[in-house]
Amino acid sequence: MTDTIAVEDTERELGDALAKRIRLLRGGRQLSLDALAQRAGISKGTVVALEQGKANPSIGVLCRLAAALSLSVTDLLADRSAETSDLPIERTTPVTLWSSPAGSKAELTAALTGATMFELWSWTLMPGETYDADAHSPGTRELISVISGRLGVTVGDTSVTLNAGEAVRLVTDRRHSYTCAGDAPVEFSMAVLESDRNVY
Repeated sequence: MTDTIAVEDTERELGDALAKRIRLLRGGRQLSLDALAQRAGISKGTVVALEQGKANPSIGVLCRLAAALSLSVTDLLADRSAETSDLPIERTTPVTLWSSPAGSKAELTAALTGATMFELWSWTLMPGETYDADAHSPGTRELISVISGRLGVTVGDTSVTLNAGEAVRLVTDRRHSYTCAGDAPVEFSMAVLESDRNVY
């Protein structure tokens, strides 16, 4: 019960932060609700619900909104400038964007912002759990490397199972999923590249 409450609290906090950021960013770019929805490839109703803090967006929706605003997902959620720092080294703060009561989670560990977005993710999926992902923006590519356990990956009608130490390249501008394919948790790292983005 405590784990479930913690997950709900985290989702509520992310939802509130996202609602404020979307309103601020949309207003700053003078985009109507319709225009942002069209750029992101989601419905106007979804944008309205997000701005009112009444929706719990998937990672796919977050990625689409970020792409529509030429931001990383980290910058979409953070109350700070989206400009890349000129510092030669800059620490990043991981953000957990999805978790389950069983202990699965997806953590965005670092990201770059700009016309080309590059993100690094750290994932854990518990036995019996699957994460179904919406299609990302056109041209999105992912690199996955399995650290431990067995990972099932499906993109469209194509599936593959990876063991620890194996890696794969994906085209994820279509529905896809990740599954723990063994009796032990699977841990994997992911790099996401979106280069087909709107530039303001």
